[in-house]
Amino acid sequence: MKRLTGIMLLSFILIAGLAACGSDDSSNQAGDTPKKTTITMGFWGAAQDLKVYQDAAASISETYPNIELKIKQYPSSEQFWNILPGEIAAGVAPDFIKISNEGANEYISKDLFASLDELIPAAGIDMNRFTPASLDIWKKDGKQYGIPNISMPAMFFINEDLWKKAGLGDYPKTWDEVEAAAKKLKTDDVYGITINLDAYHITNYVKSYGGDWGGGKTINSPENVQALQKIFDMYKEGLAVTPKSLGYGWDGEVFANGKAAMTTGGYWYKGYLKDANPNLKYAAVPVPKGTVEGSTMISDAYVVLKDAKNKEAALQAAYYLTNDKTQTEFLKLGFNPAIPSLSAQYFEENPEFKAVEPALEYSTDFNYPTETKKFIDELVKQLEGSILGGTNKSPKEILDSVQQQFK
Repeated sequence: MKRLTGIMLLSFILIAGLAACGSDDSSNQAGDTPKKTTITMGFWGAAQDLKVYQDAAASISETYPNIELKIKQYPSSEQFWNILPGEIAAGVAPDFIKISNEGANEYISKDLFASLDELIPAAGIDMNRFTPASLDIWKKDGKQYGIPNISMPAMFFINEDLWKKAGLGDYPKTWDEVEAAAKKLKTDDVYGITINLDAYHITNYVKSYGGDWGGGKTINSPENVQALQKIFDMYKEGLAVTPKSLGYGWDGEVFANGKAAMTTGGYWYKGYLKDANPNLKYAAVPVPKGTVEGSTMISDAYVVLKDAKNKEAALQAAYYLTNDKTQTEFLKLGFNPAIPSLSAQYFEENPEFKAVEPALEYSTDFNYPTETKKFIDELVKQLEGSILGGTNKSPKEILDSVQQQFK
């Protein structure tokens, strides 16, 4: 998934070092804000996202005349997380960034993000604008760490033309139906499904079998093993392919190029596919059921870095990006705003995602271990070792091995 390396988190040693080099915030108290402050926001995303942000930056002075907002787009999520550590260490990192909830807890626990509770009153921020669920995702130990931007369940994407060409009828509602359809969709040039060996995608399989990582306590649960077994089965049958095997960086590229007929994904596919393959016809449905209805809830938010030179101004700039005009533009690109009044319009503006609406009721947070990087690295390494590298470990052996590191 393109978001995948958005959770390629900083190593413990680096984070510990960076946390120790935080700047003195004594000059950032209310009343000390300079008359004109330059604030930088960092993100990675599609070209349409950049345009929306640039338009917002051009008008921020109408609300905050003391703020000049600059937008920094990183080429990819991988480069974002590879470049950011050095920028933080050098004191040239953005003041705030957009990040998903996939790995936020590790950053919070390593003290890289600023707690917003004391800043909110001074900055004049109205947190009541946001849905309670989106606010809760960005709380840890009772403290607020993010200004919610969007909230949306994971999805399952199907290439409509390939589906019809294979003579298939209703879209699959279970993984067994997906597996059966993949057998009919598989050709010499097209795989039935691409399964990115990435924690995001794996977690959606896990959730659909009633599983959960349990913050590190239930990694090797029977439900999680059952979910991995379904993935292994589709690979063993030659129905599934990883992006890496085809020379692609993420699942969206495989899907956009017609190399796989199905994939787990998310709302960001709309903006990406509009650029990558505007003629591609696709259907978006809820993540198929394993034994239960289950999937992840993705929430993006703006978080202020602990070392931001002017946290109050950074928070105001972040809050400004959630204004109705800007959020409406993102809504058109497939983002479901975390603002109730706009969220109500979301599925009207994005009818291609209408089928996913019921998943808002049962999708949940990722619940990774706090040492998220360690968990993700180990899980992916062992999955790739077995599926791509020939170690031949079973799903249970893999999860037992990972669980041993998180006792």
